[in-house]
Amino acid sequence: MKLSTLTRIWNKLPFVLLVGGFGLASFKAYITIQTTIIGYKIGQMKQTETDLLESQSTLKMELAKITRRESLMTLSARANENHKDVWAAH
Repeated sequence: MKLSTLTRIWNKLPFVLLVGGFGLASFKAYITIQTTIIGYKIGQMKQTETDLLESQSTLKMELAKITRRESLMTLSARANENHKDVWAAH
């Protein structure tokens, strides 16, 4: 390489370093922002999971109440009373 070529490269070095530093800083900021956004999404999903698990638990308790023997017998008796009226009409 000639001396003039080395001089041109050496003169452009601060600009190249500045652009490279700006690029790295921008990339770091982008990664930080994306990490924060993903963290918020994970928090929202965990809250949704908690709500769904609570709802599931409530529904399981309601199902257990409905399917108890006493509840089923009561429903059966009501159904029989309603069907007696229908059969008596025929």
